[in-house]
Amino acid sequence: MGRTVPTYRLHLESLLNDWMDYRRALRERDREVFDRLLNKARQHASAASYAAHLDPTDLAFLSILLETEKEIQSAKDMGTHMHTQDTMAKNIAVADDVYEMLVHEKQDEESFSEVIRRLAARKPKLSEVFGALADLPEEEFQRFRAAALSVDRPISEELGWKKKRRA
Repeated sequence: MGRTVPTYRLHLESLLNDWMDYRRALRERDREVFDRLLNKARQHASAASYAAHLDPTDLAFLSILLETEKEIQSAKDMGTHMHTQDTMAKNIAVADDVYEMLVHEKQDEESFSEVIRRLAARKPKLSEVFGALADLPEEEFQRFRAAALSVDRPISEELGWKKKRRA
């Protein structure tokens, strides 16, 4: 009768079971991180099966490293890396919708800091404030209108040198 060779998945689960004493000794928040690492090892079990001649421990670590590298690259692609040449570089948290707006505004070769500086320095267009007074009651609107027209009145009219314009 032939000898049955255990699969990599069986080797991996055996290896991970050997590490459970270590896991139990960890703090709870570290256990969650540890479990995520173990799941990374499981994600590449099919690929590791093709390398059955290698040590299963090495393959588990290689799988963990591969997934970690993918996460690092993904974070870099999203623009979350810091520029270490900036002496006052800070990490900030923004909502997903704000991040998407910044990505949309970002131009080629522009950092997120430069996007924020550019947007903060931008003067609003008149069209962006159009309709801002639409919800004011009529009496308040007329008061605002009168105040705005008196500010915009030419000095010659204000001093009585010319006839006043009709509003």
